Amino acid sequence: MERAVKEFDVQTFPDGEMIFKVGDVASHLFFIQSGAVDLISAQGVVFGEVPKGQSFGEAAILAGGIRGASIRAKGQVVCTRIEADVAAQLLNSHSPLLVTILEALLLQQSMQNSLRHPQDVRVTDAP
Repeated sequence: MERAVKEFDVQTFPDGEMIFKVGDVASHLFFIQSGAVDLISAQGVVFGEVPKGQSFGEAAILAGGIRGASIRAKGQVVCTRIEADVAAQLLNSHSPLLVTILEALLLQQSMQNSLRHPQDVRVTDAP
C-alpha cells in the first residue's frame, strides 16, 4: 500500500481555495500531507476542520457519491489525491468486505450529520 500511495497525484492548494463544493460529484478523495481544510455547509457556515494526517472526500468511495460539504484550504494545503476507483481497488485487494463496511460507515456518518445539521447536510451525502 505504501508504494501505491507514493504513485498518487499530489496537489497543492493556496489559502482560501475551494477544493470542492456541496453538490459536486465525488470522484476522488484526499489525504492531507500538510495544512488543514475547513468544512463548510451549504449555507456557508464553517462547521469543522480537517487537520494534517486526516482525509476528506470519502463520499467518493460510494457509487454516485455527492459532496455533502464544501472544502476550503486553510493556509497552504498539500494533499494526496486518490481516485474513487483506485481507492475501491485498494480496499478490494485486501478484502472485498472492506468496501461494503466502508459504505455502511459512510452512510451512518451521513445520517448522523443530517441529524446534527438538518438544514446543512443532505441525507445522501457524507462530508
